[in-house]
Amino acid sequence: MIGLAHTISLDLQDFQEQKNHEQGTTPVVPSLLPNPLSSARPSAQFPAKRGAVEFFAQDGTSVLLAACGNLRAFIAQRLNECGELSAKANLAPITARVVAYPTGSAFESDWIVLERAREVDPGLYIKLNEQNRRALLVMNPAVGSWRIEDTLSLEKDPAEIVIGPIMTKKSAAALGETLDDVFELCRFPKELALTPCGTPCAYKQMGRCPGVCDGSEPISAYIGRFEQAVKASTIGVQCWKQQLKDQIKHASDAMEFEQAQVAKRQLEQVEKLAMDALGLARSMSELSCVCITPSVRTGWAMIWMLGSDGLVPIAAVNENQRGLEETICIQRSSIGLERIDLDRFALVARHWMAKPARAKRRRVTVLDLNAQDWSGKLGQAINDACSAVELDSDDEEHTHIVN
Repeated sequence: MIGLAHTISLDLQDFQEQKNHEQGTTPVVPSLLPNPLSSARPSAQFPAKRGAVEFFAQDGTSVLLAACGNLRAFIAQRLNECGELSAKANLAPITARVVAYPTGSAFESDWIVLERAREVDPGLYIKLNEQNRRALLVMNPAVGSWRIEDTLSLEKDPAEIVIGPIMTKKSAAALGETLDDVFELCRFPKELALTPCGTPCAYKQMGRCPGVCDGSEPISAYIGRFEQAVKASTIGVQCWKQQLKDQIKHASDAMEFEQAQVAKRQLEQVEKLAMDALGLARSMSELSCVCITPSVRTGWAMIWMLGSDGLVPIAAVNENQRGLEETICIQRSSIGLERIDLDRFALVARHWMAKPARAKRRRVTVLDLNAQDWSGKLGQAINDACSAVELDSDDEEHTHIVN
């Protein structure tokens, strides 16, 4: 889908020949450039706007990929147009062509760099995915245990359930341990696998585990509790909290104070979880997202769908949003959990989980289409994306030299 991106291409040899012709130093050579040159410097042919840029060698191989806040300034610097000493390599001697992709947001620039890296340099592609990686909690109902993975390393059985995105593996472990505490799950999978001949641990002695490992509890009862834990994790921490609050109210109204106290203790455990790291975590089996970002066209917003076809721009809108919700509903699809699906999801998740101040400056909004209130937030997200955005040093430059 990168072919949908607007591009500006400049062949440096053609540029030099045309410049020499204008100066009267060479015979007339038909220019391949679309417009007459307005400056003696290649960088002047590019806008002073954010975007992604790629330098190519004479043989067509990629030399450099970058996301930058100012295409013109970045290209001038890497071609050393000022002739000054710099710690950054002068790529002019090995660059034959420069291709720029003007974008409306750092999100779009990062998408282009990721997709191009997948095509031109597997090593760089892996490096970018390592930067984007997010933690995942994998629930295995068949054996009643969980483990921690991430978007770069996930390998799962068809029956396993993946919960994400989660900021860090430490946060994923905190969620898993809270599930253990609330639903009295086994903390030692190796002993659980030996049921009913496992060795009971200290949690059974403290009365915090019924002891399925040594046969004190039927395995069917344990699996039933694990299924409850799966349901709690798949709906997300915020919904889980609300369920517990509803249980407390219902039990209190029915004067079932012991049940209310149990639910209250469980809620206290859940409220200890860090929402900035876990607020978006839920089942990824049917996850689909819509992303709203500033467009390269001032005053407009780009609408992207993340689904089975990858990250796809589907519309550019301003104040006229007629029919957009219907279009989104028609085109929505689950993201999938194959390698390339997770790579693209990790990129979206990195922007989705950005700190509020940074996300506000970038005017990028990601909405979970499984959330009931996504359509109510769509209009405000579009208004934010249509607002003017200043160039931000946070997306000023992310340069990758291609091997």
